[in-house]
Amino acid sequence: MKKILTTTALVGSTLLASATMSSAQVSITGQLDLGYKAQSTSNTAANSYRGFTRESQLNFGYKGKLNNGIGFNAGFSWEVDSNEDATTAAINGMTAENTYLDFVMDKTTLSFSADHVQNPDFEITNIAGGKSDIDDVVYGTKGATGKAYAARNSNSAYQAFGFGLTQDFGVAKASVIYSPSRTSGLAGADNTGGTKGQMEEGNSQIEFMLDGNFGVQGLRAFYYQGVSESDAGSAANNDLKGRKIGASYNFGQFTLAASQVDLESTANTNNNTKRKDIGAAYAVNKDLTIGVMRTTTAVDALVTETLKGINIGYNLGPVTLNTWYATADDFNGVAGQEGKTLMFITTTKF
Repeated sequence: MKKILTTTALVGSTLLASATMSSAQVSITGQLDLGYKAQSTSNTAANSYRGFTRESQLNFGYKGKLNNGIGFNAGFSWEVDSNEDATTAAINGMTAENTYLDFVMDKTTLSFSADHVQNPDFEITNIAGGKSDIDDVVYGTKGATGKAYAARNSNSAYQAFGFGLTQDFGVAKASVIYSPSRTSGLAGADNTGGTKGQMEEGNSQIEFMLDGNFGVQGLRAFYYQGVSESDAGSAANNDLKGRKIGASYNFGQFTLAASQVDLESTANTNNNTKRKDIGAAYAVNKDLTIGVMRTTTAVDALVTETLKGINIGYNLGPVTLNTWYATADDFNGVAGQEGKTLMFITTTKF
């Protein structure tokens, strides 16, 4: 990703408090995703459709050293989706998207952040790349969020503000995150403090993640564990546990990958979920990769949802193109609900 870098010299008597930091780097990067999606379903209550998709994001970063020699990184992102307005669903994208202040002490990083420390909200089986994973592609089938999509981030509270500690061991990174409120973990406005909906609703959550190649060339493996005492305040009995484990291995032009999610909830046994993903890809050349994947999601007392897809990724330098074809069987755990999706996505990074 190309970056715009500037160097700021801090001079003048009015800036003496900051003069010990002689220079720093400011970066501005961005991403634009434009796509076309055609979807058909077997559910008469939800119309089949076709149309364009769009997402744009700007990232602002600032890095340097404190006057005691400790490094720091600070920044935030602004994400805007086409179907969101500034007063509803886009709030998290504007106020909590990759917002952070890091203190870097050699291999150890202390973060005050949201959506920044490593977390499990990704699919390692999406080997051909691109913005969307298979559960993103079929999202909207039957007008409902599918079980695979709901289980992807393993009940992680990664978009809530919290304290994070990351240790780089060279062959892997280990991180721990504590979030005071997993349910509505937005920050309060300026120095006015938080409202109940921002800081008090929902109990705290602690998460651990380990991710790296562990000294094996071509390998990537990770393990995630998250625990929350309650999902909706101390009055509710809804303890949550989320686990996700996965690995990918590249040998020559081939890559294989697999992952599994296990979710537990004490509020309702029907909320216990197990999701399994497998994927394989073949790199035809340095620019063209073809990937296939299969995802099954089983929820207590429901029919197992199955997603299957093929993803073709093509690198055009500053622009990448992904072509998806995906099917959904027994979507959202309802027997007989099916869907098919064809999607083209272009990604431009700058």
